Amino acid sequence: MKTSVKVAFGISLVWIIVTLILFLAGFSKQAFVIGIMINLFCLLVSISLALFYTKREKNYDESFFLDDFKIALQGGIVYTLIISGFIYVYHEYIDSSIKDALVQDRVTALHEAYPDEAAYLKLQAVDAKWKDKSFDDFIENQEDQTKGIISSFSVFVFHLMGLFIFAMFFSFFATIIMRKIILRQ
Repeated sequence: MKTSVKVAFGISLVWIIVTLILFLAGFSKQAFVIGIMINLFCLLVSISLALFYTKREKNYDESFFLDDFKIALQGGIVYTLIISGFIYVYHEYIDSSIKDALVQDRVTALHEAYPDEAAYLKLQAVDAKWKDKSFDDFIENQEDQTKGIISSFSVFVFHLMGLFIFAMFFSFFATIIMRKIILRQ
């Protein structure tokens, strides 16, 4: 197995353990934003260590920029795939409280924006899409859309896309820093 893949497995395991410890301690909802920051930091560490250990394994030989970028991106992509898969399993089977709280907040905001049929009639006057629908149909439709947007699968896709973009960004700059500042190539 490649060094970059081993590093990505190890660092992703660290983040998974931290997330499960927070869940078992009962801080999963409170530490949601902190968990995202730790996730991005672990992605950066995974990319940087994958590149560093691979370069050290090859005795710091000079190579092309794209070869180093590819090595860094391998660590980032493997980390992204593992973490995104775990995120799906976590929100679907382990702890749905974060997802449920987000859905409940959106539904509450919907009911505050349209508390009765009078507010809905104003919407019907502006938006032709709802002219033939009743107030209950509108509320049910909006609640279903919210539950569809904030589902385990959509959170998986958002993490996959977001971490992939960050992996490309971090890989590019980690490669530049490794080559220009650390190795002076």
